[in-house]
Parts: sequence; C-alpha cells; structure tokens
Amino acid sequence: MDRSATRTSQLLSLVLGRRASLDAEEEAALANLPVRSETFSHGQTIIPQGPSPDESCLVVSGMALRVQPTEAETGIVSAVQIPGDFVDLHALVLEYLDHSVVAQGTCKVQLVRKEALREVTRDYPHLTRLLWMTTLIDAKIHRAWLAASATLRAKERIAHFLCELYVRYEIIGFVEDGAFDMALEQKDLERIFGLSRAHANRAVQELRAQGLIDWHRHRVAIHDFDRLKTLARFDPSYLEVDRLDR
Repeated sequence: MDRSATRTSQLLSLVLGRRASLDAEEEAALANLPVRSETFSHGQTIIPQGPSPDESCLVVSGMALRVQPTEAETGIVSAVQIPGDFVDLHALVLEYLDHSVVAQGTCKVQLVRKEALREVTRDYPHLTRLLWMTTLIDAKIHRAWLAASATLRAKERIAHFLCELYVRYEIIGFVEDGAFDMALEQKDLERIFGLSRAHANRAVQELRAQGLIDWHRHRVAIHDFDRLKTLARFDPSYLEVDRLDR
C-alpha cells in the first residue's frame, strides 16, 4: 500500500463546489489537505468497527460499503460509498464506529488526519457547513433506504437504488450517455437487499424487459430515467439535487 503523504485530489473541491460556490482560498485549503493514499482489494477492510480512527477516509475511485455486524459472516450493508464520499466524517466527533467500511472491488482512498480537518473546520466556517451537509445527506440516504425497504417490492427497490446511484454518479460527472460504471454486479444485490439470487435476477430481468435498463457486469445503462423514477417512486430531493451548481 502507498503510505506516502500527498495533497488531496481535486475531487473533494469538485463535490463540494457542486453544492455551493467555493472561493479561491477555500479551494486552496481543500487542495492542501495532507493525505495518505491507499488502495484496497475487494473485500479488504478499510476501516474496522471499533474506536474511531485518527483519520477520515475519502473514496477517490471504486466503491466502499458500510457493513453493520450481525451473526452472519457477511453482515448487513447499510450504505454504498462512491468517489467523493467521506465514509466516516462523523468520526470527527464520535468515539466509536458501529460499523466497518469494506472495499467493493478495488477501492482507492485518501486518508486525512483529524487534526487537519479540524483546522479546516475552525478556519473556514463555510467549508464546515458543507462538510456537515455531506454527513446529513448520508443520513437522508439511509432513511430513504429504510423507507424503500418497508414500502417497495423487490423490482421497485432495485429501481430506486439504481435511480439513486445514477443521480449520485451524475453529480460527480461519472454518467455518460445515460450509463455509468460501478463495482457492483447483479449478484451483489443479494447482499445489499437480502434477496435470493433468483429473486434479484428476476427483478432485473423485468426492468430490462420493460426497456428501462441494461446491466452488464459493472456497467449500468438507464434508458428511460423518468419511467424508472416513476416505477420506483423515486424523489431525488433527499440527495439535495436542487442545490447543485448546474
């Protein structure tokens, strides 16, 4: 693993800058954050459950999963983190993490020491509010997942999940011609939704037969987002899309 200290990538400035305008001083403060870059293989633990780490973790490429411990060996997936997500920013104020963060596919991250982030939050109130907002959006996503699991059938839940990922990847500029790459395959829906493989595959096949999506290994194409959104009863407002600088 690469443990050399570097400056943070421009990804964080891009993500926060889509939510609100950043001035040159704020962009410089983010760019100059000292980071430690590491790359994790599929299934490796990035952050273990337990005492809060001394660093916060920004996903740079690939995908990470938050996993709640259960009696089952694989645990329960409670969140999917994509590039531009701080997976544990709340660790700045919490002393204990009730979950692990695990690489889904190859995942590259940048680790920022808490002291450096605390300096930013002390010196730049606007950045503090934006970083706080990202943790609140994480909480809103979690609540949306809970509501979807309680009210939607399998096909609708998968449609809702794909709508969400589409919007989140679009925010960071990773959608091209209605398609995006991600480190999930159809078989991973079993773990995320607790469905049997047959049930998950049947739901995806129905979405494909309706001309709404194509999903081949790690690439998803959304052919009719409006119809998919209607089917899933997906309201993107919980992702704070109205704030985006388009």
